[in-house]
Amino acid sequence: MPARKKGTKPVRDVAKRTNRGCKAYIVPTDRNENGFVAGQSFIERNHLLLRSMQVGLKHLSDQSVCIDLENETLVASRNDLPKKSGKKVKSYTPDAEYELDDGQIVVCESKPSAFLEKHAEKHALAEKILGKYGKSFITMTEVGFTPVFISNLENLKKALSSAQQQHAAEAGLKISRALLHQERWLTRDLKQLAGLSNADIFFGLAYGLLRADLTQPLFSDTAYVDAAHGSLEHMKFMELCHGRA
Repeated sequence: MPARKKGTKPVRDVAKRTNRGCKAYIVPTDRNENGFVAGQSFIERNHLLLRSMQVGLKHLSDQSVCIDLENETLVASRNDLPKKSGKKVKSYTPDAEYELDDGQIVVCESKPSAFLEKHAEKHALAEKILGKYGKSFITMTEVGFTPVFISNLENLKKALSSAQQQHAAEAGLKISRALLHQERWLTRDLKQLAGLSNADIFFGLAYGLLRADLTQPLFSDTAYVDAAHGSLEHMKFMELCHGRA
């Protein structure tokens, strides 16, 4: 399991919870000083994966906010929670926090939609407390995270790896030449004409040469890709990232 840098550990380090029989899902990202973030569930991992590539987001952390629910304050760590009748007061540590390019800070909880109602009161209180500190609170569920979308995110993540930069550059040259002829292609025709692999299409999407609806299959007989002209709008995922309050 990767190690955290000194002084950068979250309130609750789920990357170490494997020692207690819990599985941790590691997502590499340069948007965290440790080079990765971690989730306890597959749904958390999917949300972190999306945010690790989300355009317009500059910092991402996991399990970084500890909320004292009884006194309605934030504390630096669980060790700083006050005690009541010899026991620590009730607290809540949401799954993730991220900062947008405009400075807005959003705290997020990842929950299956079936459990939202059960936790509604706690989430409403968390939203109230975080609001005092200038932070927004949202919940995200499995809605929208279809197997196709998750697979596309995983392949985009691979395409953005620094180890793939040379392959990405080579694919980019082939794609750019093809786009001189036309800007909209059936994916299968572009692959055939330019001698591209599936991975090359993801390089084009990841670096703004191509755009496509990433919620849909990219390699069906009727799937299209378009010239992106350097735009990464197709990687904003704003509706999913904003979740619900």
